Amino acid sequence: MKRKVGYALCGLVAVLLSLFLIYDNFIAFKPVIIFQRFRVNIEEDYNFEAANLIMAYDEQRPVPATFAENEINYLEWSNDIFDDLYYNYMAPTDVKLSAAINQGKVTFTYQGYVTTKQGEKLDYFKEATFDFIKVPEMKNFDKVYD
Repeated sequence: MKRKVGYALCGLVAVLLSLFLIYDNFIAFKPVIIFQRFRVNIEEDYNFEAANLIMAYDEQRPVPATFAENEINYLEWSNDIFDDLYYNYMAPTDVKLSAAINQGKVTFTYQGYVTTKQGEKLDYFKEATFDFIKVPEMKNFDKVYD
């Protein structure tokens, strides 16, 4: 009797382990997310940094709604800042981008100075935090690409 219970428990553990491995390898959403910084040089004394999002995931697996929502929010926020810095200011403008990972969330900070089209020099500060479910890789984020 004890042997049958032992075999049944071993069988149950093997089935549960198999289910976990199948889920992890074939069903789980595991995106590869990489952020890189690049510098936009419009003219002398008019430059700013922006983030380049590189992402890959298996499109056959279901994408969690929170991930998709955060991805859209990040892209809209990032594009709004890029458009703002590109179209609304003039030289001299210098805005730097930094990022920090805290408790699995990524906080992006744009900080520097801008010059309005009317010639007024202003401090520039924008910050937002995004949760991509999986902690992204900040590949060479300390290096700025031109």
